[in-house]
Amino acid sequence: MTRLFKIAIIGAECTGKSSLAEGLSHYFSKCHSSNWVPEYLRLFVEESQRTPLLEEQILIAREQKVLEERLGQTLQISSKDSEYALLFCDTTPLLTSIYNQVIFGKADVLVDQIAAQHDYDLTLFTQKDLPWVSDGVQRDGPKTQAAVHELIQLRLQELQIPYQMISGSFEQRALQAQECVSHLIKQHQI
Repeated sequence: MTRLFKIAIIGAECTGKSSLAEGLSHYFSKCHSSNWVPEYLRLFVEESQRTPLLEEQILIAREQKVLEERLGQTLQISSKDSEYALLFCDTTPLLTSIYNQVIFGKADVLVDQIAAQHDYDLTLFTQKDLPWVSDGVQRDGPKTQAAVHELIQLRLQELQIPYQMISGSFEQRALQAQECVSHLIKQHQI
């Protein structure tokens, strides 16, 4: 059976997560089966033409995991002759949990439970050193970006989730992330 590696790409808004997830999937598709999971929040906003309400945050977290599961299963089935398959996840429920705290000022126990089940083989934490640029989805700007960034780092430490920091230009980020993923694969070839 094909071994599925799930790579979480987390970071505050507008730190290049989507570009990195898509780019890594394309790069690694040359030698491994790979795909990327889009951010469900973005899909929700595009479809409903609004940001989610407090009571919809659990839906966002659950649907992010459902999307990961569905794309992961499809990837494993389509790559049954391959030793490895790579699934690059553009965000995780951990971000939904953090945004609950930042935007709504309180935690959601169910969202926090989903976020704590961090079942990824590698976590890449995009830093906030790119210029903040609106991506068409209603975002709260650099001030919220900084607060979210700090909370991500705290939560990763609290949950004892190991991570690799990804920073610099888009090209530097891609190279750093490619190296981290290649290292992950090599560790499992031994």
